Amino acid sequence: MMPNLMAAPGGETGRRRAIARRVVDRLAGETDLTASLLAGSAAQGISDEHSDIDLLNYYEVLPEPAAFDAVLSRMGAHRMGDIGPPGREGFGASYQLDGIEVQTGGQLVALLEQRLERLAAGDVDWIAAKVAQGLLEGIPLYGDDLIRGWQERVRYPEALRKREVEANLGFFPIWKLDDHLAARDAELFRRQMLLDGAFRVVAVLSAINRLYFTTFQFKRAGAHVERMSLKPERLKERLDRIANAAPSDASEELRTLVEDTKTIVAVEMPDVDVTVAWNPIPDP
Repeated sequence: MMPNLMAAPGGETGRRRAIARRVVDRLAGETDLTASLLAGSAAQGISDEHSDIDLLNYYEVLPEPAAFDAVLSRMGAHRMGDIGPPGREGFGASYQLDGIEVQTGGQLVALLEQRLERLAAGDVDWIAAKVAQGLLEGIPLYGDDLIRGWQERVRYPEALRKREVEANLGFFPIWKLDDHLAARDAELFRRQMLLDGAFRVVAVLSAINRLYFTTFQFKRAGAHVERMSLKPERLKERLDRIANAAPSDASEELRTLVEDTKTIVAVEMPDVDVTVAWNPIPDP
């Protein structure tokens, strides 16, 4: 069921949702806005005093960035700078409004449609995963029916679920080599393989639970883990231990977490081979 903006909570989340509502109302009145989506922590209801506002605006024909800026300026927003270079398919900038950073801009509907087609074809890179995740977690503020149609199109497909599980099951068995690595001044490699293993665990469990996931700018891990119905016990605590404990302790934690994860895969997807060997991602 879609979140209801009118039932927005108070506090930091409520304050950010109210600002987003004001911005969208002005954009809808002064530009040819097609749809607008509130994403990020304000949509999820978990904003804190450091949270910005992520507001995605979609257009059939983009307005001029200067005209877009002028709308926000008339609201009292101060432009802080571009978010990436503006182009024919979209633009974005960061603004300060009522003491809160607002990251927003305009994007062509046609570009989003292309990305949705790629998702449907199983072509999921980190950008597509971020787009899908943002759509599914977001709150429509304008063009509700259009956005809900997009959300239905990015529901996690079964083919992607199996592919992502199989692609990430190859764990490097660092627990078998820990003593050897500890004696060889390989601390960077040890920690790299520990984090690689932890990310693979999250990737596998995300797919099992039909959640989009990318390692790029992976934030709010606790909220992501909380959305999983199928997961090992104390998953967030164990992931934190792998990231922060001494390497030998982290290695043993990873070993048991990998075993628990493979047990879940074997029960949920019995046609998947959980004994697959480590398969490193090649350097670009």
